[in-house]
Amino acid sequence: MFRTEGRVGLARRDLVADWRRLVVGVLAIGLAMMLILLLGGLWQGVKTQASIYPDHAGAQLFVTQRGVANFAGETSTLPRSTVGIVRRAAGVDWAAAVRGQFVVFDLHAQKVAAYVVGYVPNGRGGPWQLAKGRAIRSDGEVVVDRSLADRHGLGIGELLSVGGQSFRIVGLSSGTSATMTGFVFISHAAADRLLQAPGTTSYVLVGTKTPAATAARLGKLGLTAFTRQQLAANDRTLATGIFGAPIKLMVGVAAIAGTLIVALTVYAAVTDRRREYGVIKAIGASRLFIVGVVVRQAIVLSLAGLAVGGVMFWLARSLLHSWRPQFLIVITTTAVFSTLIAAIVMAMLAAVLPARQVANAEPASVYRGA
Repeated sequence: MFRTEGRVGLARRDLVADWRRLVVGVLAIGLAMMLILLLGGLWQGVKTQASIYPDHAGAQLFVTQRGVANFAGETSTLPRSTVGIVRRAAGVDWAAAVRGQFVVFDLHAQKVAAYVVGYVPNGRGGPWQLAKGRAIRSDGEVVVDRSLADRHGLGIGELLSVGGQSFRIVGLSSGTSATMTGFVFISHAAADRLLQAPGTTSYVLVGTKTPAATAARLGKLGLTAFTRQQLAANDRTLATGIFGAPIKLMVGVAAIAGTLIVALTVYAAVTDRRREYGVIKAIGASRLFIVGVVVRQAIVLSLAGLAVGGVMFWLARSLLHSWRPQFLIVITTTAVFSTLIAAIVMAMLAAVLPARQVANAEPASVYRGA
């Protein structure tokens, strides 16, 4: 008597009976879904930006100071002569010295932090993609991350003061934003003067066709060498250790809020029609039928909220990118699938209380005026 078609129709009718409540519920769930997607995308962006330099510098190995296992998280200092030692090692195709250091400088009466990379002009280790202008050719020139330049109104041809030294901006790089900051590229010699560390370097970038074997040979020479994948993983681990806890907490809060919103909306719809469910049960509907109605309401509500949340996420990501381009938001198929699963789980959890209420209702209570 009560087939699936009737169950679906009843669930749909109960949801649209009060369209205002339905709209508010869907928008609220959409907001929760948007926060989950946005925070998940921000989390993925943090991991992507944390290893941006090792991933794009073009080196297969990175030689660091003993005890230093990160690119941007620690300060590495090596004798400049290390470059020659590395170049002579078997299996090495090329080697390049790179200076890397976080620097805070004054810009428009603001303290601005950036990661300064010093490399030999026309050599390896510089910006891997230029959005505008050209790479540096001399010690008095600089290439600035485009996002960093946009935030502070910097353009090609302007002077940038770093540590009391003036550099003329000759290029803007793209895809060079680190976590909450950006890269600034100058010559290695200029970086030596800036950090007052002549005769040294921070890292030696190595090109090789046999990374593991070459790293082992360099180890026998007393040098510490990490593959690109190892150094990138270390940088991501460091960044996620700093930012992971608050982002995961916010994702959890958004998921709980979404579950509660679905539960309250479905619970209100069921409560308003408790007598109706009693009548249906009295004329022969099974508990399974009634529970199915409630579960379908929760699932439909959650999926509608997910669709709305997807649109809200797209708008929010566009606004955030234009307002704060240094925050990278990366959306992946895994993230979308995980959010879909989260929406279904939220629906199941939210349906528990109202489903139990109607399933345990006594049909006779209808006739007592309950």
